Amino acid sequence: MKMFLALALSMWTVGAMAVSLEFSFDVNSSGTSIYPCDAGIRHVRHSDRVCYDRVTQASCTPALCTTLEQCNCVCTGGANGGDAEYRMDFLAAKHATWTENGSYAPSSQTSVTVPAQETGFARIFTNKNEWDKQLTSLSFNLGSERYGADFYLDVCYRGPQIEYWQMYQGQTSSDLNFFPNFAIKLQATVTDLVTANGLQYSTLADLKVKTEVVCDVQGLGNYVYAHSGTSATTTPVYDNAQAHDLVGMTGGDRNFSTSYAAFNAGSNLYLLNDWVNLGNANTPRFCKIRYTFVENVRNNTANPLNQIRKWKNQKARICTYSEISEPTNN
Repeated sequence: MKMFLALALSMWTVGAMAVSLEFSFDVNSSGTSIYPCDAGIRHVRHSDRVCYDRVTQASCTPALCTTLEQCNCVCTGGANGGDAEYRMDFLAAKHATWTENGSYAPSSQTSVTVPAQETGFARIFTNKNEWDKQLTSLSFNLGSERYGADFYLDVCYRGPQIEYWQMYQGQTSSDLNFFPNFAIKLQATVTDLVTANGLQYSTLADLKVKTEVVCDVQGLGNYVYAHSGTSATTTPVYDNAQAHDLVGMTGGDRNFSTSYAAFNAGSNLYLLNDWVNLGNANTPRFCKIRYTFVENVRNNTANPLNQIRKWKNQKARICTYSEISEPTNN
């Protein structure tokens, strides 16, 4: 009986020394999203007409033709230079509301046609509305008398809504791996779908492309955080795709641009390979990528006949490749 009491007392003493802990913590999760979001088109007026004899292919002047002489002179445009051939070019697209990554297909799509303008580009959306939209199909339809249209595709990028800048604020390191570095790579390819009888569109149009990039990054500008708050005391509001300083292709903390480059049909054209941020915490919040194409044969003064658009149908497919990533080879 005495032995049992001692054992019970020993067990009670051990139990009194036990401790426990309840601890809670948060997890913030947000990836990136990249999608085609807008497009535009224009056809600037040509400075002069092209007139030629359909028999001899030599240049001719209609004013020199008389009723007593044969004259087979064909000219582009109106006699007074007041033609509006830009109205013959337009883009056709389908778009939908932006959808979350891999979650569901767009519930509905809207079809739209946008006629070209003669000066500035006509685009699908207005203001910053493109950030909440995604293109599901796009074609440019060019029926103007002469090659010379300009058209573009915009690609929108939403960065992760994680506060990298706040996390690394005040820290420096010579080790580039210390920071999440983001690189950007852009490519484009054109494939002529009609190749018979020398009707390769990319060659006939002398198609060229350039790129522009603007990025709003963490730590700079009005929006230093991943969220839409503009100061530490502002209540964080996430999921606002228009909370940035980008307007069109302006307002970026990081800007990139290239000159026009010619295509080699069927081959990748490497346009840009650079860093958005390197060795710092200015990770991209939002970026806009623009691919602008021009039918550069309009500038062919050596042989103006090449400026005249061929009647037989030409068709090409342009593919763009846009990558913003965190490469391992920093």
